[in-house]
This record gives sequence, structure tokens and C-alpha cells, in this order.
Amino acid sequence: MTLEDKLTVPTEATTLSSWALAICRTIDSYGVESGELLQQVGINPTLLQDPNARIPTKLVTQLWQLAVVTTGDESIGLKVANFVQPTSFNALSFSLLVSESLLDAWERVKRYYEIISNVLEMKIERGEKESALCFIRLPEKHYADEAIDAFMATNLSISRQISHGQLQPSKLELERATPINLSPFHSLFLCPIEFNSDGNRIYFTNEALNIPFPSANRALALKNDLAVEEYLAQLSTQSFSSKVAKEIVIAMSLDNPERESIAKTFHMSSRNLQRKLKHEQTSFSELLDSIRKDLALKYILNSEVAIIEISFRLGFKDPSNFTRAFKRWYQKSPLQYRKQK
Repeated sequence: MTLEDKLTVPTEATTLSSWALAICRTIDSYGVESGELLQQVGINPTLLQDPNARIPTKLVTQLWQLAVVTTGDESIGLKVANFVQPTSFNALSFSLLVSESLLDAWERVKRYYEIISNVLEMKIERGEKESALCFIRLPEKHYADEAIDAFMATNLSISRQISHGQLQPSKLELERATPINLSPFHSLFLCPIEFNSDGNRIYFTNEALNIPFPSANRALALKNDLAVEEYLAQLSTQSFSSKVAKEIVIAMSLDNPERESIAKTFHMSSRNLQRKLKHEQTSFSELLDSIRKDLALKYILNSEVAIIEISFRLGFKDPSNFTRAFKRWYQKSPLQYRKQK
């Protein structure tokens, strides 16, 4: 059983209410009454005041459609970044602000994007000279083009804010049709833009991705990650094993992925934790091994992360133990596997 088999996600597509609030503030800036549009699509305005509330994405998509029609601006999504607040994405916003680099921030966005919306998943495509943050459409999930415009603009805004204006994308690819007025897109992104693309990707050079952020604070980032994990745990009904898996991931970042310490987070004994996992046809050691195997492959494909650092990130106290485990998983040593890629 893979790690993915152990984790579940909500079947209904939903979006964080604070994202809808940013959309409404954007609509209001055009002199259009956003409350009337909320009423038309059936969104309860009181939900926008609850930072943890979720709104069906199909209703948010309808809100986007009305916003374009009533404002007459097909680039309205780009303006949303101006109304995103530091608290808009729950604790994730703070984690991004204290990330070590743009690449570190991207890893968090990829891991925690479900907080914002579960119609997409994030992927990082690494290239020789530049890399891309990709917005991947999930099967049978739909979203508005303007939502992608808004996500891209927000990504850019946060990148520039954290780097004190040092970062500039090298290229942008959008699935959406070419807009009639290209000026808002080019004046904002200041880079080549390809419309009617086969995906949604924003590119930065690898050098830019690894520029240290002045506001980096690893300890604070980890604390905020914990808050993000707590929110995700409440987001959907999950199996007990998936909750344990998430606690293992957190514990690994703190160098303590041990069964006894994980059991304490659930206020139970180590034996009771094992018993509950057995009911779901798994065990703590199987979960830990599966998570380490998945993460090890992701880390080893990133040539900029030293192998010894990977072993510590995965909670191995001795790097030689990581090497033995990697050989068991992939029939090659970490160094051999990295060289062949």
C-alpha cells in the first residue's frame, strides 16, 4: 500500500472563504456591489468573515463569471493580488513569508495548496537553467481562467514582496485564450507570456529560486507549518492512518519521527496507536517507511540538496542507515540514483 492509498481528500471541490473575500474586494474596487453578485450565485456573505470557512468552487467560478461581465474587465483576476492579506491563506501565508528561498516557498505551496482550493495540485518542474511552478488540473474538477490569473499574480506578488523586489519570472504559460487586451498581463509579469498553452506554469531561473530571502526564519516557518497541518487535519474526514502520516512528516522536520512521540500527539499509548493502525491494515513502521521512500525520491531528484541533508530531513540519525534504506527501496545507492538522472 502506497502513501497515497492511505490519504484521502474531500470529494467536493471547495475554496477557502478568504480567497472569495479577496475576489469581492477586487469587484468592489470597480464600483460594483459584490454583495449583489454573491446573492446571485448563492454564496452566504457571512462565510467570508470566517477565515476557516469553505465555499463550493462551482459557486466561486460563477462569481468570477459575473465579475467579468459586470466589470467588463477580462483581466480582473490579476487585480486580486492587490487584495490578498497576510492572513488570507491561513497560517500558510506566514510560512511563505519566512521561507528560506522561493524554492522553499514553492515546496510549501505544493504541499499545502489544498488549503486554498482542492481543484488543483501543484508540481515543481525542474530544468537545467529554469524551473516552473505548475498548476495541474485535477480530473473532473473545474475552475475559472480568472482564478489562475489571480493565483499567478498572487504568486508573483508574494515572490517580489519576500525578496524585496529581487525576483522576476522568466516566462509564463497559461491555458486561457489570448485576451483582447494584453497590456495588463505584460505590464504585470514583465516576461514572455504564452497563451493557449498546454498547462499553467510560472518560470524562474534556478539562480533566482535559490536566492536567500531576507526574512527567512526556519524555526518560525516550522511552527507555522504545524498550524497549517492542524488546519488540513480538520479539512476533511480522514482515516486515522492519514492523520498519523501527517504527524510523521511534521516530526521528521523536527528530527523525531518516533512512535512514542507520535502517539502522545493523539493522547494515547504507543500500543493503542499500533492497534488503531492495524484496524486500517497498516502499522507505524509501514507508514514511516512509505513516507520516507516517497520523500527520499523527491529529495534525491533535487541535485541541490546534499545527500547527508536528505538523511537528516527524513529523520535518520545515521546517514548510513538512510543509504541502506534507499538501496532497499530503489536497488541503488542515493548517489548512484542521482547520477543516473
